[in-house]
Amino acid sequence: MNVWTGLLGAAGLYWGLPYLVWQRWGLGVVQRGLGSARAELGLTFDDGPDPGTTPRLLDALAEAGVQATFFVLAERAEAHPGLVARLLDEGHELALHGWRHRHGWLRTPGEAYADVVRGVRTLERLTGRRPRFFRPPHGAWTWAQMAAVRRLGLSPVQWTLEAHDWHPGYDAGAVVRRVVEGALPGDVVVMHDAGPGGRTAAEALPELLAQLRARGFQPRPLEALRGLRRGRLRDLPRRAWAATVDRFFDRLYRVEELNYGAHSVFRVAKGPFPGPALELADGGRIEAGAPAAELHLHSERMARAGEAGSLTAFRFFKKSVPDLARALRERPHLSDVEVFWGVSLFHEVLGPVGFRSLELPPARRRFLGAYMHFLHRLYGGTPLKRVWPTLVYIDRATLLERYG
Repeated sequence: MNVWTGLLGAAGLYWGLPYLVWQRWGLGVVQRGLGSARAELGLTFDDGPDPGTTPRLLDALAEAGVQATFFVLAERAEAHPGLVARLLDEGHELALHGWRHRHGWLRTPGEAYADVVRGVRTLERLTGRRPRFFRPPHGAWTWAQMAAVRRLGLSPVQWTLEAHDWHPGYDAGAVVRRVVEGALPGDVVVMHDAGPGGRTAAEALPELLAQLRARGFQPRPLEALRGLRRGRLRDLPRRAWAATVDRFFDRLYRVEELNYGAHSVFRVAKGPFPGPALELADGGRIEAGAPAAELHLHSERMARAGEAGSLTAFRFFKKSVPDLARALRERPHLSDVEVFWGVSLFHEVLGPVGFRSLELPPARRRFLGAYMHFLHRLYGGTPLKRVWPTLVYIDRATLLERYG
């Protein structure tokens, strides 16, 4: 082994491994909360306090009656104690972002370790209490920072949704769209209250909070977010599946998400109804080849709902059925759809919300059953015994009569 090989190996261990394990995969660091029926979000801000932008964010939060977690730089907190006092007086949570905003990879191990320690000591002196959470600048971890976090008893934090308010290509409207369209119950959202990101965030925040509330989300500080979850190794397969197989499937079959609110779980793909013909309760009939839309579920959203129990998962599904009627009204390419149909392992519970069921041919039932049981386990479901998939459907007339 030559010197260069040794140096590359050492760099990979010191920078590359933390990048993969903590920054990219989130293993062992807090990333999100429980995906409960309350659809809570962790709202966090980095890099402040900044007297030029932080007050505007605080004004918007106060107007909306929302508290958040501020990951502050202790150097700036020491320079602006009045802003720190206001943060605490208005019910916000103070967390540590470090002493100074510098990427961990540009520090020696000793500097990175000392930065965390100095930051904690400063915030303790300013506030009289130790912060609970730490997130490094740029979300970039090193072994030295993690050692300091563990020694000081802090909880390491990443995020699941980045607002991109710092990005030069994002204005306030783009930030609102990115967060609103990407948010899932339990997410930890990262924004900024200093620098260019702080200016964009301050402009976006009033509309963002209004839209999140309208869609059923409840923003919270991390300390109030229920069921804080650290990333686990067993979560990686489902994340990889969603990022590769699910994304490829959606593009191939033009599957679109009906993302109307926090509890929306449906994805649909328009196409001819595959048959057999359906006899409807009102005497009508839907023939094979009729305009239809195949139903798929947003697996990650359903998995998070399932963490709070099967009843919560069913409530998500039930709250989403009106989305199908809304899609008929608002999406012109779906306006002629006569039936929404899909395949489900849980057809017995769908009758009360308007769905009917039809047995599948044995060969298709076995194939789809194996695949759906695999997905059920991949996304964290408990093993199901003697449960077979069934074709489920809701016709246009029933849908509009019930959900208008």
